[in-house]
Amino acid sequence: MINIWGIFYLIWTILCYLFAQKLYIRTQKIYFSPIIIVPLLSIALIFTLKHEFVDYYYYTQYLVAMLGPIMVAFAIPVFRYRDIIKKHYKLLIISSSISMLVGVLSSWGLASIFDFDDIVTNSLLSRSISIPFALVLTEKLGGSINLIPLFTVITGLVGMLLGDLLLMWMRYKNRIAYGAAFGNGAHAMGIARARQHHELEGVIASLTMIISGVIMVLFAPSLILLIKYLCYTKI
Repeated sequence: MINIWGIFYLIWTILCYLFAQKLYIRTQKIYFSPIIIVPLLSIALIFTLKHEFVDYYYYTQYLVAMLGPIMVAFAIPVFRYRDIIKKHYKLLIISSSISMLVGVLSSWGLASIFDFDDIVTNSLLSRSISIPFALVLTEKLGGSINLIPLFTVITGLVGMLLGDLLLMWMRYKNRIAYGAAFGNGAHAMGIARARQHHELEGVIASLTMIISGVIMVLFAPSLILLIKYLCYTKI
């Protein structure tokens, strides 16, 4: 049976994205980015119509499913900027590894403090990387695919908004360091912000985000199992 509201929300999401994309290109203001505008407009509409999230998710879930194949496209910037990777590979790997460790430990600590259940905890542990990688990691950990986009977007939004303030407060100006910070801390939103600063920052942010995702998918499950084992053993 066709869900009329599901079709409506699918069309609504696409139209909102096209609108926000044109608005962002015209203004170059990060708060007009589609990743901010589309969720806000959609949430406002759902509340106005007094609908449930399942009505919105009925057909729009296929847009989320498209993120999986997008991971293949990440090979393009890796190949294109391979010279930069060779030159700064130590920085990229070390910063991404530290970012992964901090992200997992902070998420675990937050989940422990608020006593989240296993599904929410496992979903929260994947929020430190971009959505395509996070979806893969969430499946491995047994989290919720419905929750991970929310956690990841919130992480990216906070990282993007506070990133500039923190870096300004540190008074340390380095294009590569700035790019690595935005790529690790704010994912796709960080890349957009880094590109507004300088082309090199955007490149480093892109590469760092990709490397962080690969490291998380490969090593995070084992790290999380180790943390759980140590916690349960201590208990």
